[in-house]
Amino acid sequence: MLGSILATMLGLVVASPILVPNLALTKTVHIEVEVVYAYFGVQEINSDIIGLWRNLSDPKESDFRIVSYFFVLNVTNHSSELAMIKEFSALAAQEAQVGSRGEISAMNTIATGFRDVRGYLLFWSQYLYPNESRLIGLTGIVEVPNVVHAVLQSGNIYLVGRVEAQPYGGGSWATGYSLKHVELQITDGEFMYNAVLSENQILRIDHSNGVDIYIETRR
Repeated sequence: MLGSILATMLGLVVASPILVPNLALTKTVHIEVEVVYAYFGVQEINSDIIGLWRNLSDPKESDFRIVSYFFVLNVTNHSSELAMIKEFSALAAQEAQVGSRGEISAMNTIATGFRDVRGYLLFWSQYLYPNESRLIGLTGIVEVPNVVHAVLQSGNIYLVGRVEAQPYGGGSWATGYSLKHVELQITDGEFMYNAVLSENQILRIDHSNGVDIYIETRR
């Protein structure tokens, strides 16, 4: 009997280094993401703008427009674990869908913003506390064909948000997605979707890191 007990205890001691890492791998986080703001500005072709001018009489040059974009994602950690953000992205297109395995497909993509933050990003924390929400942004400029410009002018597009995170200290990666069909507000070559600001509020980008977004009252 004593020998059996000792053998069982020895087996547990030997197996524990394997069991502990396996338990850590089962930890995960529940991350939610939503595109709450999107802006697109179309740069008019002007011969006075050096570098951006296009020869509109040449079909190879006149088929494109330069578009600036600004996405704002609302990311929430709906778990009891401290989450570590790995990457996040946003996409705008005429049509889009998220597959059962997480793959994203789109038709006539207007803009795609992506940020991998696994490396060191100065003055930005990639950690998200339990039940904490944060606004993060993606900005850039792209050149799009006229068919995509026509999608913007239609005022009806799809927005996709994506964020990938892991529990602090190890665990399995978790991915959050959002997909929505929206109607854009259109004013003189500017296109906007807004689900976060009231009329007396504005968005501020944290200039120290270019990622964090804050809401301020208009002065």
